[in-house]
Amino acid sequence: MYRFPSQEWVDELVKIAISDQELREIGKTWTYGGVITIMEPDEKLNESWKAFFLIDKGEVKEAKIIQDEKEYNTAFIFKTTYSVWKGIVKGEVDPIQAFLKGEIKVEGNIGILMQYMAFIRKFINVLTKVPTRFPDE
Repeated sequence: MYRFPSQEWVDELVKIAISDQELREIGKTWTYGGVITIMEPDEKLNESWKAFFLIDKGEVKEAKIIQDEKEYNTAFIFKTTYSVWKGIVKGEVDPIQAFLKGEIKVEGNIGILMQYMAFIRKFINVLTKVPTRFPDE
């Protein structure tokens, strides 16, 4: 089990993503570079977390915990609370519905994002495969 959030959790996610041929196939036209995910504190966990994922043609080339998102050239930044991320990782929260409800904030070209909905959904499916331990459980 890997603690969410942690670098070890990110590393395991990358291993699973790299081995997923369908993910690479769906995202093979992705040439927009990096994505940053930001977890903001909430009532369940009072810590923040930022991770950078460099994605090229459906393959995760680099993934790491970062301190300052401004140091990275990214196509998108996704921000939400720990509770929403936890729900996504557990497969209990649909990220599209969370976005539509305003629970997830997105910086970047939404039109491009919409073109890659199948890739994003598959990547979310990969997230749920990481054996995860949550600090509030």
